[in-house]
Order: sequence, then structure tokens, then C-alpha cells
Amino acid sequence: MTNPLDIAIEIIIRSINPDKIILFGSRARGDNKKESDYDICVIKKDVSHRRKLAQQIYRFLYGVGVPIDIIVETPERFEELKDNPFMIYKEISKYGKVVYEKRSQG
Repeated sequence: MTNPLDIAIEIIIRSINPDKIILFGSRARGDNKKESDYDICVIKKDVSHRRKLAQQIYRFLYGVGVPIDIIVETPERFEELKDNPFMIYKEISKYGKVVYEKRSQG
């Protein structure tokens, strides 16, 4: 697994057990340049401190070797904000690519 995105996804899954990971921005749209960053939205239930969790993820991803921007959100808040034209969640919802989704238990 030498693709930086695959490495980052694997690290995030092992570290925080997210419900969903969505790639968005230029890498998801396919209009990225070689030096473009990876924009990743991490969806996780029951997160009370989204910024603290994002900081943790940044620490886990240290050394991956590519620029990565992380947004952490709960499923409920993402649903609530995804249609707001003034928030990034609309772009994530419309153009983002789900790169990981936890399987349902049951």
C-alpha cells in the first residue's frame, strides 16, 4: 500500500475507528495537481470534542509525507449542515467520495 491516501485511511481506521471517511476537494473531483493536499472528512458518532479528535488524527498521520486537511464531524451534525450553501459540508455531500464506511453490526 504505497498510495498516501490508502495509508492515511488505514491509519485513521486503526486509530479512531470512524464510521465514515469522505475524500473531498480537488482530489475527489479529479482536478488536483501533483502537489494538491488531501481533504478528508471523518465522520464519527459520539464525538464531543471534534477539534481535539482532529488534532489527534493529525498526530497519527505525521510522517505520511503528503499534506492532509482533516474535518471531524458527527453523523447528526453532518446531516444537519450538508444542505447549507455557506458551509463546506454541502460540497462534501455533493462531490465527496466515500473512501471508507464501517459495516453495520447486525
